Amino acid sequence: MEAEEDELTVLQTTPEIPKMSGAIEKHNLNKARRRNVIDAVNLPQDGEKDLNFVPELVPLVSPSDSTEAWYDDIPRIPDVADMTLLGKQNGVLGQDSDTFMDNLCDSVEELTNRDRMKISVIRGTIAKPDLSLGDFKLLGCSSEGFVTDAIRRILWPKILRLPKDELMPVDGLETIHTKVPKEVYGQILNDVARSRGHISQTATEEEVKHFQDQLTQIICWVLHRHPELNYYQGYNDVAATVLLVMGLQEGLYVLESISLKFLERFMEKTMEKVNQELFYIFALLERVHPMLLEHLENVELFPHFALAEYTTWYAHKYAENRKLLHRLYDYFLSSPPLMPLYLSSVIVAHRATEILNTTPDMGHTHKVLCTLSDDLPFEMLLIDAKNLYRQYPPESISNDVKDYDRKRRCKEQQWKTKAEASRQERERQRRLKIVQATPRISYRIRSYKTITVVTILALGLYAFLKSSSSLN
Repeated sequence: MEAEEDELTVLQTTPEIPKMSGAIEKHNLNKARRRNVIDAVNLPQDGEKDLNFVPELVPLVSPSDSTEAWYDDIPRIPDVADMTLLGKQNGVLGQDSDTFMDNLCDSVEELTNRDRMKISVIRGTIAKPDLSLGDFKLLGCSSEGFVTDAIRRILWPKILRLPKDELMPVDGLETIHTKVPKEVYGQILNDVARSRGHISQTATEEEVKHFQDQLTQIICWVLHRHPELNYYQGYNDVAATVLLVMGLQEGLYVLESISLKFLERFMEKTMEKVNQELFYIFALLERVHPMLLEHLENVELFPHFALAEYTTWYAHKYAENRKLLHRLYDYFLSSPPLMPLYLSSVIVAHRATEILNTTPDMGHTHKVLCTLSDDLPFEMLLIDAKNLYRQYPPESISNDVKDYDRKRRCKEQQWKTKAEASRQERERQRRLKIVQATPRISYRIRSYKTITVVTILALGLYAFLKSSSSLN
């Protein structure tokens, strides 16, 4: 108990220069490193007009952390003994699938002593009527997060500041898919069919279908409510995670809030902002591990290996590891929107030796970076990401991010130009081959024997004509 409270106290204190764990190699942060990606390209200066540049990044989370956490009633966390019952009463798939709910609800027997200690800390902390929003978020960021899905069903709406009296049940969800464009609905069905990893492998076909129907409904409802939001591949993984924790009815509002507060950039018509934001990884690696960054640049690899992690909050990777995934969602819901990129940065730095020992080409390096193991020391990495955010907040490195993104677009233009030149050369060679294969005359003479016969006949005809003229 005291150890956990000490951890919470430490996390509340903002150090002047936070120390990274051993996961990130120490470097001289004051040493400037020349960025060696397409240095010869003339990039637009700050004062020049850049039509392709996206000037505004995602704003930081509001309201401020000093805001009072409880805007209505103080939530009550049940005793550990009551949590399994609460899980069944709030089961994800409704009362018509009791067996499946039993598989999904939290098991008290599986709670470790550390889990029980954290639950006691949560219960004691949220009982404070003057609790600040920052202290509330600290519970989600600190070790083990909110621990169980039963607690998450109570605290996720609170941390998203959803008024309880506005979470009204929604009817007519069975036909909500008719309210979204057909091509979007078709893509949703394709992705939902691939979301099987989010539920137990022992689930029956009926249970799987019920889950997929509800997953389709929760996605279509949000898209119908907010036509300005565009569906993207991976949104189904976020929705599946919310559905499994919150159930369908409350999950509608939780997914809607997450979409508007955290995922809005992903749901624009293009991914241009997201492509730019990914370069926070490079800007951070430049400060914590410049050697690794130089390696990635030398193999001409952009940070798009982290796209799925960023846009799904790791739900695409860790769908089957529900305990870890839901803990990560506690962390991200309690953090600013760009925090997943800081976590990706410390994970890449943590794997520096493995990456540097990889065959130095784009394909091999990309494959390694896209492969994440379940045994990463996530609790340590989450602390590193939080400290890294304090040391280098987004606004302090945004100019570097813009610089990297401009270079990315210039490099892509070079690749397109090179690809087009290669295509034109192949087309020229194809046409030349066709011309060379076409005979110049249809009666082309093909052998010396033919030439000899024709010559003799010509000479004979000439001699005959000449002799005839002499006789006359």
